Amino acid sequence: STMFCLCSNKSFDEIFELQQRNPVSTEEMIAKYTDCLVGCGSCISALKAEAEFRELIPQPATAI
Repeated sequence: STMFCLCSNKSFDEIFELQQRNPVSTEEMIAKYTDCLVGCGSCISALKAEAEFRELIPQPATAI
C-alpha cells in the first residue's frame, strides 16, 4: 500500500519522484512538493523519514 498526503493529493511516490528530478533539502521538499505547511502536516515526519531512508535528500557539500 502506498502512503498518501491528503493535503497535497499526492502519493509519497509522486512526491519522491519530484524530489528525484530536482533534489532539494528536506524542508524545501516539504514546502515545494507538498501542501503540508498549510495543510494538516500529519505526514511530515513520515515523509522526512522515508526520504532519508531512500537517500533522496542531497548532502551538503563539504569544504576540502
